[in-house]
Amino acid sequence: MKYQIVISSISLILLNIFSVHGQVQLEPACAESIQRYGVTGSLGSRFIWSFDHDYGQVLDGEGTDTITIQWYYGRGNVQLEVQEITNAGCMGIPSIATLEVVAPEVDLGPDFPEICEGDSLLLSLDVPYDILWIDSTTADEHYFDESGIIWVKVTDNLGCFRFDTINLLVNPLPEVYIGDSIQLCDSRDPYILDPGDFAQYDWRTYSGQISSLNSYIVSPASTVADTIFLTVTDYNGCNASDELIVFPCDLSKMFEELPNTITPDGDGMNDVWNIPYMDLFDHAELEIFDRWGRLVYRTANVYEEPWDGTSRGRDLPMDSYYFVLKLNAFNAAPIVGNINLIR
Repeated sequence: MKYQIVISSISLILLNIFSVHGQVQLEPACAESIQRYGVTGSLGSRFIWSFDHDYGQVLDGEGTDTITIQWYYGRGNVQLEVQEITNAGCMGIPSIATLEVVAPEVDLGPDFPEICEGDSLLLSLDVPYDILWIDSTTADEHYFDESGIIWVKVTDNLGCFRFDTINLLVNPLPEVYIGDSIQLCDSRDPYILDPGDFAQYDWRTYSGQISSLNSYIVSPASTVADTIFLTVTDYNGCNASDELIVFPCDLSKMFEELPNTITPDGDGMNDVWNIPYMDLFDHAELEIFDRWGRLVYRTANVYEEPWDGTSRGRDLPMDSYYFVLKLNAFNAAPIVGNINLIR
């Protein structure tokens, strides 16, 4: 007696004929696919199918000449055995077919990755398969920066495919605030900066790190403003920063050595009057007068609009001019003096 083993899918039909004592290798089956397998024998016979059910389950056809198997997620070699029992009770010798349940391998990494707001997660696949991401792109690499489910589908040359899914969480940045700019005059009255509860603290000035404690005691500045920078790291590993400017008690000491001459000749040196520390005084105003007291220049944006020796677009003559610099901070008195224009 001979049997005919038939494997079929939606678009594929394969025939394998082998003797009672033979064994045949069937075409691979895709993991998670549904396949039909059949034999032909005597009319009225009952057929007993057996295989390793760790790899799949029979959906229908038990006891008949054709069964439908749903293969599971796993990959591996499977032995499919069938034995015929005729209506007279005669048992045939089992016939065996082997096949491989296959699927491409894909791994996006940890199932629940986390990043910080402003960062992005790079997912990279080095696989010889067709790639399809959740947003229909097909590149080997993809950046993601929003919370939610991310999946990718890879398909091999047999048409077998597999998905991998991760759930990305984008953590918000911590909120840190150490106050507005301050002016300290009394060293006996400590000013304590306490930003709140974080995992790590990094206090710095322009000269480098000064503390890693959870709070910081500010000392009065001497003759120039000090800037204190704080970077905190929260318990999700996300960072945020803030800074605080500490001004001296007497702001005039910051301007005791102002440059007093400009030479607007186009050589790139002293062509404009760059007043130091103007980036620290957002509301400063500058007025310049000629020797007869006439206003020749005025700006409320001293840092970005340094005087270039002109008045309303016209060159002013070489002379000594009088200036009034209003800092408009901490009730400081105006800074006054002379600026020389040399051509």
